[in-house]
Amino acid sequence: MGKQYRHLFKRYSEGKSSEKEARAVNTYFSKIQEYGIKESNIDTDAVGQRILFRIEKKLGQKKMTNFYRMIASVAAIILLGTLWLTFNSVFNTNHYITVAAKFGEQKKMMLPDSSIVYLNSGSSIIYPEHFGENSRAVSLKGEAYFEVMHKEKHPFIISSNHFKTQVLGTRFIVTNYEKGIPSVTVVSGKVQVTDLHSSNSEIITKNQRVIYDDKTGSLVRYNTIESSDYLAWKDGRVFFDHANIDQVLLTLQRKYNVVLKLDSPLYQCNTISGNFSGNNIEKILNAIRFINDMDFVITKKDTINIRLKPCKN
Repeated sequence: MGKQYRHLFKRYSEGKSSEKEARAVNTYFSKIQEYGIKESNIDTDAVGQRILFRIEKKLGQKKMTNFYRMIASVAAIILLGTLWLTFNSVFNTNHYITVAAKFGEQKKMMLPDSSIVYLNSGSSIIYPEHFGENSRAVSLKGEAYFEVMHKEKHPFIISSNHFKTQVLGTRFIVTNYEKGIPSVTVVSGKVQVTDLHSSNSEIITKNQRVIYDDKTGSLVRYNTIESSDYLAWKDGRVFFDHANIDQVLLTLQRKYNVVLKLDSPLYQCNTISGNFSGNNIEKILNAIRFINDMDFVITKKDTINIRLKPCKN
């Protein structure tokens, strides 16, 4: 019977069945979709009889042979199974997962393709439970270091507020905090960075960096940097490269989960550079105070008041 069944449906799929036979089968396809049959209420015997009735009616025959009765019953099971799989693929949508690192913490995680992600403090990532057939897409807020598994035909895409970053497999850092300078820094491999506002793109490789300049609305490329400096946070350090004091305070708030209150005007005359390490923010602030005109007072366990001195002419 299996061989006969395959022969019949092979004829139908190849367009060799008669006009009446094709019309009968097509009518039943339509009826199944119209009735919205689900797995939980499938009665194969009853459905098989309905198939039989429909085909008999379309073919204008009073009675069919046992051979066609058997084919109709098998068709009911096979066709409904196929439609149920289709129903599942269309209506059972992929689930999305959100992982967040709070202020004062970092998180390491593995994506469905075995790529590794390190989330910096105050960051979050959204990704599907299963990646699609053509690409691997995630969404990032904040900062993360990616070690992406190489898949030649499945590009890895990170969407953030200003950038779309696309790779096949490499190691890189995407920075996209709400307040801060958006950037992409490559540790190894090659990355394509596209500005979502202008659609301009830059391709950068190891020890190169791209930032988004909100004043000009364009990408700025740096060809010779030390990528390990921008990955300092992963190893518990803090790195500043001519950073304005407001950016410094935001970074320290996220890392140490404290409130830094500015009790003076924001003077932009001084910038801060250097590598700072340690789990004690007081030591970090003392080091910054040593080379900058700044004072601080710890008022509570998690609150520090910062006072800047006016710029010297």
